[in-house]
Parts: sequence; structure tokens; C-alpha cells
Amino acid sequence: MLLCNAQVDSLNTKYSTRYANHNFRTYNVRGWPAGLYKNAGRFSYLRVFGAGHKVPAYKWRGVRRGAAALQMFEQIMSDRHLHST
Repeated sequence: MLLCNAQVDSLNTKYSTRYANHNFRTYNVRGWPAGLYKNAGRFSYLRVFGAGHKVPAYKWRGVRRGAAALQMFEQIMSDRHLHST
């Protein structure tokens, strides 16, 4: 997580200041913690617990395999910010 955060934190976008001032929040899928996320304007970052580079292949505790990836995909494709369900 630290390497990815460092890479994201080093980006220089119009959302960088706002992103830096936000704290990570728990990303729940149907009430189960599945990761951590931040939103800043149109920029979002999500770390899915227990996942490698193929996020849909992983499950985490009470979260079904692929559920976190599907929720993220549906939210982004619906032009919504990431949020817990």
C-alpha cells in the first residue's frame, strides 16, 4: 500500500491538494469492510483488502469473490464517487 500511496501522492493534478487533505475511509460492500478509499473531485483511489493485481479474483472475509471490484466498476461507470454500501 505504501508504494501505491506514494505514487498517487506524487501526482500533480488539479485534485492533488484536495486529495492530500482527505483521509482514507473504509470501503464497505454490503456492510462488510472490503478496502480503503479516497475521493477528490473526479479522482478516486481504492485499495481492496487482500487483493493483488487481479482484484476480481480475490475475496476478503465476508465479501464475495469479485464483489468489491464489481461495486467499484458500477459506481465509476455510473459516474458516481466511490462509496460504501
